[in-house]
Amino acid sequence: MRIELESLEAGKGTFAHSYADGELVLPDDRLRLVESPVISGQIRRVDGRVQVQGHVVARVQVACDRCLKTIEIPVDSAFNLEYVTREDYQAQQAVELTEEDLDLTVFDGEAIDIDDLVNEEILLAAPDHILCQDDCKGICPRCGADRNLVDCACKTAEVDERWAGLKELVNRKNR
Repeated sequence: MRIELESLEAGKGTFAHSYADGELVLPDDRLRLVESPVISGQIRRVDGRVQVQGHVVARVQVACDRCLKTIEIPVDSAFNLEYVTREDYQAQQAVELTEEDLDLTVFDGEAIDIDDLVNEEILLAAPDHILCQDDCKGICPRCGADRNLVDCACKTAEVDERWAGLKELVNRKNR
């Protein structure tokens, strides 16, 4: 979905879109949409800049980083972004960037791509480290059993060969 800036009445407008299944493809293979995103917001053109405020709601499915169990994460993200043309951005480069400039995005000056914005908000809302539960035990590296479901008898307290020499030094020192 694109918002053509020429179509804005008096330099401002509102937008809303409910994505159909398969209409939006996330760029991260770890995430899968289970509830199609819904976006709404306002757009306003001010002094050569475009301000976009809005809200994205979706639900994504991800795998737990320890046990690989799939879990669903709700996405409920508000955004407030400012778009500038490449020329305006390059002219600003001589000035030191401030914290407010972190919400600054460069665009072609003609249209705002809402699909890119939704993708970005979903990716930013997903946590870096995903666990199905805080005390997830993960998968046994020997037999592959899910330790949340089964207590396997595998011994996993191996020492990496590269650290064996250090372990020997420590043991000698403690004698």
